[in-house]
Amino acid sequence: MTEVAIRRLTANDVHAFRALRIEAMTAEPETFGTDLAEERAKSVETSAATLAATALFGSFVDGELVGMAGFSRLKPLRERHKGLVWSMYVRASSRGYGLGGTLLRAVIAHARSEVETLQLVVVSTNTAAVALYERHGFRRWGLEPFALKVGEGRYTTDAYYWLPLAQAPP
Repeated sequence: MTEVAIRRLTANDVHAFRALRIEAMTAEPETFGTDLAEERAKSVETSAATLAATALFGSFVDGELVGMAGFSRLKPLRERHKGLVWSMYVRASSRGYGLGGTLLRAVIAHARSEVETLQLVVVSTNTAAVALYERHGFRRWGLEPFALKVGEGRYTTDAYYWLPLAQAPP
């Protein structure tokens, strides 16, 4: 790898974002809650609106988008102190260089200015992702068996994690 950059994606990145997300969902369908056909059916405008409404960070190697990780703040008034990590993915050929950790740190840094806790859901059998999240301080609080149906008779068990970003109230 030569030149690596991490930055927040904008509407100008919508085509690269859509291509990487579809690649991710094709390569690892059990790790995404959205079905591939549903994702492909979304319009470019819908994807651009997603980029505008959330904070999605991209990892670029030599100008090419190879990784992404998103942050969204929960909308209900009583849950606005919480945020979600979503759509975390690094292309297989770009793994092993620390890009996942760099993306996750960018999301955490951004989230600190907006929320008190950060949450995420990961397929419990994705040991590399689980190890990454735990290395960054996320704590598992539960498991959901039969979380996603990913084929006939195939289901995921999802692990739920949270990261405190602020001191808990007394």
